[in-house]
Amino acid sequence: MACTHLNQLYKLCQENQLSFSSSDLVRIVCKECEAEEVCPSTLVHQPTSDESEDSDA
Repeated sequence: MACTHLNQLYKLCQENQLSFSSSDLVRIVCKECEAEEVCPSTLVHQPTSDESEDSDA
């Protein structure tokens, strides 16, 4: 389970419509609580077909 600090980070991302774009697994670590979590799928950016075409150009 995520610590308070990671929950605050997730909330900030959701409130500001921020997401991660990576084909690699993203691990988020709180040094204060020593909590580690894999980036939740709700924060992972899924490119649309329009974005995929733009990156090919």
